[in-house]
Amino acid sequence: MNDPHSSNTSPADPSPAMGQMATEFLAPPPVAVSLDPAASRPTSPTPAGPRPDRDFHGLKVHGMLGEGGMGAAFLASHKVLRVPLVIKTFKSAAPAQIFREAHLAARVSSPHVVSVLDAGVEDGVPFVVQRYVDGIDLEELLKAQRAIGRRLPVDLVCRLVLDAAMGLRAIHQAGVIHRDVKPANLFLGGNGTASVGDFGIAVETLSGNAHEPIVGTPQFMAPEQWNQGVIDRRTDLYALGATAHLLSTNVPPFHGESALLLGVAHVSEPYIPPIPRDPREAYLFAVVGRMLRKRPDERYASADEVVRSLGVVTEPGARIIPQEHDHAVIGEVRVELVVGDIAEQQVDVIVSAANTQLKMDRGVALSLLRAGGEEVAAEAKAQRELPVAMGDVVWTSAGRLSARHVAHAVAALDGAICLQRCVLRVLLEAEARKATTVALPALGTGVGEVPMAQGAKLILEAFRTFAWVQPQHVRLLRVVLFKDADRDCWRDVLQSM
Repeated sequence: MNDPHSSNTSPADPSPAMGQMATEFLAPPPVAVSLDPAASRPTSPTPAGPRPDRDFHGLKVHGMLGEGGMGAAFLASHKVLRVPLVIKTFKSAAPAQIFREAHLAARVSSPHVVSVLDAGVEDGVPFVVQRYVDGIDLEELLKAQRAIGRRLPVDLVCRLVLDAAMGLRAIHQAGVIHRDVKPANLFLGGNGTASVGDFGIAVETLSGNAHEPIVGTPQFMAPEQWNQGVIDRRTDLYALGATAHLLSTNVPPFHGESALLLGVAHVSEPYIPPIPRDPREAYLFAVVGRMLRKRPDERYASADEVVRSLGVVTEPGARIIPQEHDHAVIGEVRVELVVGDIAEQQVDVIVSAANTQLKMDRGVALSLLRAGGEEVAAEAKAQRELPVAMGDVVWTSAGRLSARHVAHAVAALDGAICLQRCVLRVLLEAEARKATTVALPALGTGVGEVPMAQGAKLILEAFRTFAWVQPQHVRLLRVVLFKDADRDCWRDVLQSM
């Protein structure tokens, strides 16, 4: 096993070759990348392609998940199997390039890689169908932590980086180099597992890739990318190292006021790890330091070596420990199962089961409307352009309810299940609002037609993943159920986890 504390892991001064690389970098060809890794927020569908509540390539489209310069992503579901999927469409890229991405991604089989299931052209629009990860990307998780001035726990960072390394191991074994590893392309499922996605600029290992245009995201690009050198799987490990540093500290490992200056930093500046919070973080930074070596032959030789090195310090995540009387604890967070009326709960946050039009006209939403007043619904609709994307959460005041906030969660509809994405978003925002108590119903089990046991498992998994973030404010998660049989079902699931 590779020891990240060996002499090969300490940062070294750039060699003469590195100095030459920095000199050569000063006049690079145009950089085909952006300093902003975040995709824009959803706006409206592209002129052609998927539309909400219409079929596309035999799939039912529910709404847009996001839109960027290259295209858009839509949440859909299989009409027969009733499972959620993602459709990616493209605005300007040639179908050959798109299908190359799909072909490369389809080679890879791993729970830590977002799999591609189909690709083609529909109504003149190139598309790719992917597995849907019910959760959030790591860029969103980082933004939530930055907003409250807090860093991710080292245990969670180690697990996320380990999962990503396992995904890269499978990708590299399939003969593919990703070339754009970064938080926005790593996805945290509600079950606590991270996956690598978005093969938009991936290449085959055996393809000639020296002297190609510079592509990637500058904050995570290896020196050989900036210098148009030969890239290989160690290039992805450099990007993973930069990602790991960012996840640990909320700031990138190198800085520059422009893409040019940032490139100079990546090529010539040695990595200086921050002061660790504990011995495990010191070990993590040693691993990161080796991944961020300027010379590829001084980095880990493979993702498998990273997996084995991080396995030394990576511990299991938060555990759900059942207690008596329908209670459980997950770290510092307590879970309660109760039967009652959610509109009568005296808590900081009440979660409503919302639809894409934010109509509070049935089920839990109607109960909250009657108790809280019409102003709750009016405030929700005033905040967003309709329809609201599946998986989104809209926050309002609580009207006459005995709560501070109502979180309107669009969690499930006709086989499209976004339960874990919604729950994670609700709880992260509740933490940002310094809420201590949250009450929520059995989301998705009404109009969403999610079986009660499945909904319980998904929501409890999301609770567990949230507890792994080690919240400082949220202390009670109360699940309010309609009848005793529902509580019995949740109790069985709770005790099985």
